Amino acid sequence: MLLSTLLTIFILYCEPTSGKSPVKADFTTKDFENVVSTVSRYYIDKNIDKNRAYREAAIYALLSLPHPIYLYPESYYKERDKYEEKDEIFPGKTFKISTDDSFVLFDPDYAEVEKIRDRKQKEDANKTKVSDEEVKKLVEREKVRKNVLSSKWEQTGFSKKDFDRVLVFIETNLNKYKDSPLKDPFGESEEKSKEPFSMNDVMLAAANGYLSSLDPHSNVFLKSAWEESMAKIQDGSFEGIGAILSGGGNREVVVENPLEGRPAVNAGVRSGDVILAVDGKSIKGILLDKVVEKIKGKKGSKVALTIQRKGVPGTLHIDVIRDTIEIKNLSSKLIEGHEHIGYIKLTGFVKSDDGPSVDRELTDKYKELEQEAQAKGTKLKAVILDLRSNAGGYLDLAIDIADMFIEKGLIVSTKSPNRSPEDAYAKNKDITNLPLAVLINAKSASASEIVASAIKHHGRGLILGERTFGKATVQKLMPLGNDYLIKLTQARYYSPSGNTIQVVGVKPDIDISSEEDGSFPFRFREENMWNHLSELPAAAEEKSSFDVKKLEAWVQKNGKASEFIATHKNDPIKPDYQLIRSLDYIEAQINSQKKK
Repeated sequence: MLLSTLLTIFILYCEPTSGKSPVKADFTTKDFENVVSTVSRYYIDKNIDKNRAYREAAIYALLSLPHPIYLYPESYYKERDKYEEKDEIFPGKTFKISTDDSFVLFDPDYAEVEKIRDRKQKEDANKTKVSDEEVKKLVEREKVRKNVLSSKWEQTGFSKKDFDRVLVFIETNLNKYKDSPLKDPFGESEEKSKEPFSMNDVMLAAANGYLSSLDPHSNVFLKSAWEESMAKIQDGSFEGIGAILSGGGNREVVVENPLEGRPAVNAGVRSGDVILAVDGKSIKGILLDKVVEKIKGKKGSKVALTIQRKGVPGTLHIDVIRDTIEIKNLSSKLIEGHEHIGYIKLTGFVKSDDGPSVDRELTDKYKELEQEAQAKGTKLKAVILDLRSNAGGYLDLAIDIADMFIEKGLIVSTKSPNRSPEDAYAKNKDITNLPLAVLINAKSASASEIVASAIKHHGRGLILGERTFGKATVQKLMPLGNDYLIKLTQARYYSPSGNTIQVVGVKPDIDISSEEDGSFPFRFREENMWNHLSELPAAAEEKSSFDVKKLEAWVQKNGKASEFIATHKNDPIKPDYQLIRSLDYIEAQINSQKKK
């Protein structure tokens, strides 16, 4: 089943980076041509813009160099001060492969880039938090910039012949650009023992550039990297401190939440702490994945964190002893203070070779919740299915889990050009007829959106939270030679209403904020991804099956969320504001059932 249809959004993307991948394999011009032919045969859109595809392939190839080179339409480069901020316009030199080219190659002055980066870090350190409106303006400005850039590229008529000339230039000058001009912020040289950068890396980058011109979810990567990634997902554990972090780069690295009972919270790390240094080395300006890499480590080893805490003068130095952190695909509990409500958290639609499938495990968890409630002298009166931050997984598992709550009717329809739609219907007995609430957020994507949309359409459960990510495209994994896999978009899926969720996502019956102040800040979704498949006109209007005004009136009169949040806002582990607010509406739902 490894190569069966997948509905994942954040699957491993293995882009070549100066020989840094743990395992390397040859990726030749022939492999690149194989990618092009595979796209022609199997991609959802048979009329792709090949000039754009080869252009993106050239851009990715040049940027993959350890000493990256940029590619611009000459007309855009001359006017880029109209579309880019002053600090984004780096000094450097331009040149052409041929004098009559309408595009230029740009080699930044990386010594000056380093100075600009250091200055920006100092300025950003003194900035207050960027407002939501400012974030939206930045996103919109970037969208305008990319649209202008695309328009300028169309005018150049960049073609496959130009792409071939770029490859010849790279191969001829590879030694000139084989060393990185930027220093490692950690001052390390651990990559020196790795395999040297080669044209294999360039061709793999070009292939991913070609695919990126189609949509954000099609790419090619090492088969061994995929297998390693799947093994880690199925193992569900890592060695570290047990804390969820955010930020990095130009933003502070913030502890969003230390996980209950794990090393971080046990050592004294608290929600909202800002990490300034790891083992005495500043992490200012470093991307989050590298910070995480430095914090993770072998069980029993120590990591020293330098922390800034709001309301506490100076800095705190906290030593944390790493341990094995297990991440379960499915967890359950009775809600404290609401023991008649069962809570089931599903983080992915993943299959395991040596354990029960997620659908069977969910059934077992539900039975355990019934027994736990009985032991506490009560009965289950409602169930919460938490699909927040669930990025997806296998389509058939999504169908099976939706079927566990829907008595009859269509669950999802998968459609691709020149093929009959594939419809999946509910057919199995439901695990419960109790009132159901489904929690969703902007990181609920793909397979989780299938489940949420089906439950909403059939009126089986109250959907609470915020609009989902909006990924309704289906990718298939196919072998590309012996060492690589290609993930290619082949279809769209549609909700039972006939609407595709692509871009628009699933809208909740009731919007519930995850922020302490009740706001709904900007969230990154499919619509913000470049070259995403477009939104299609709605086939039918989506309506709620619940009397929302009645539920809101009950909550306004009887709700306890505001009082709880005010009492617990300084807890070492940040309260789950979205869940706490949702409980009021679930209690309203239960109360509504009593009166029927």
